[in-house]
Amino acid sequence: MGSPTFRQTARATLAGALLGCGVGLGAYNHWVVALVVGVPLAVAAILVAPRPRRIDGLVAGGHSSTNIPVLVEAVTRSSLDASNVQPTLVTATISPPNDTEYGARWLSAMPKGMVANLLHDADNRLPSSFIPPRPNSTLPDESDLAPAPDIAFGDHPAKPTVVLPVITIAIAAVLFFGVGTGWHVSVSLPDTGFSSSTGSGDASERPAQERVDAMLAEVDELGPGASSNIFALSLGTDGSDRIQVYDPATGESVSMNYSSSSDSWYGPNRSSTAWRSPRTFRADELSQMQFTTIVERMGAALPEQSRDFQSMEIARSGDGLPVVATATFGESYENEVDIQADTDSNIAIWFDPADFGVAMTLAQETMTEVALQTDLPIIERFEIRGTAPGTPIMRAGEIQNSGGVLIDFTAPDRTGSLSIVPGFFPALRSSENTSGRTRDGSVAFEDLSADTFEAVRDDYMRRNQVDAFDRAAVDIQTSHQYVLHDYQTTIMVQVGPNDPIAYYTLDGQFLTGD
Repeated sequence: MGSPTFRQTARATLAGALLGCGVGLGAYNHWVVALVVGVPLAVAAILVAPRPRRIDGLVAGGHSSTNIPVLVEAVTRSSLDASNVQPTLVTATISPPNDTEYGARWLSAMPKGMVANLLHDADNRLPSSFIPPRPNSTLPDESDLAPAPDIAFGDHPAKPTVVLPVITIAIAAVLFFGVGTGWHVSVSLPDTGFSSSTGSGDASERPAQERVDAMLAEVDELGPGASSNIFALSLGTDGSDRIQVYDPATGESVSMNYSSSSDSWYGPNRSSTAWRSPRTFRADELSQMQFTTIVERMGAALPEQSRDFQSMEIARSGDGLPVVATATFGESYENEVDIQADTDSNIAIWFDPADFGVAMTLAQETMTEVALQTDLPIIERFEIRGTAPGTPIMRAGEIQNSGGVLIDFTAPDRTGSLSIVPGFFPALRSSENTSGRTRDGSVAFEDLSADTFEAVRDDYMRRNQVDAFDRAAVDIQTSHQYVLHDYQTTIMVQVGPNDPIAYYTLDGQFLTGD
């Protein structure tokens, strides 16, 4: 049958194989497979796995026909439990036949009767299997020897306590990760009422249109009114998609979740929500959107390092607002960007705000589209903030995290703000201006110049010795404020993460710095 060490190693290996199979089958298949097959395998692994004992690694007796004389000086026996065999610390002088005697101190797995015999008579005999080997004293220079560590109960349990579980976990990990998606098995399962199989393969590799079509088909299964009360359709990063619809009868949100690992839908799950009908949209509102083509066009519009599609959510961003598909691209956090498409398949413009010429052109076009006159002094604050890492935030506002262009205005008929964020459709927020007046210190868009902004940035970088690679980390804006003992409309600028704010006139002359 082999040595005890061999038997324990074999049990640890078998336990690891059972655990790896149980976890693999459970993780990559329907929950019924996990419950019926995976859980029993994991339980079997626990039962098979060897349990390291307190006496493992100790000098242990066996059959021996030779008894060795010993003169016992001290015996200390563990009393943590009532087992017959316990760790026993022995100090004794050992007198082997036809050899010189030697002193030893050792831990032994000793039965209770043997300990009682030693305590009864210190001048005794022990089976040779309980005798430790003679200490090594053949080194030439004993002055070089380090003091031997004092043996105590705390030295055990022995290495198997750690080694055997490591073997089990290693075998399980090799099996689980080595087989990977091969753990998925095609089985025919009864309808449990909690999931529905779509049989569509690896969702993370399926075209976006196919995934959206599968979600809309699942929406139809929720009831006749579900397709007219959709809150959101979400394409997850790992192919695990999600549906949220509104139940107007109860005011609850009803969700369904698709698992790519089991290729099944789970739910429906109900939860309370503060959203109501104005936040919903109809399935037919997406009829003009070809999502696979949209994802391809979105990626082509983005910087090269940010073209890996990750996820998408189709929803209204607020009550009564247009339905948009907002997609996330970029494998790493540093390269992650969002971009939108509307229901007419128009893609929002992606631009670099630090390119002042492009930013100013977009601002002018957008003001014209929303009927804000560019020749009237209606702008209270005009800000361009870059998207590069380390871009400062001079003032809180709608673009303080996203970057882009922000225009705060007071026109004769309305007051509000217009924001233009890279990858997003322009957002206009306004209310009626009952007074009909504009604010002191406001400027016309035509009074602003990309060339002036560029000259201000160049001068700032020269004065503050800003590195060239921080050029795009810029926040620049015009506003009416108190500078040099007077209220005046100035250009504020900051470039780089740690440099001060500086103030310039509207024609680009330096005023002062913080």
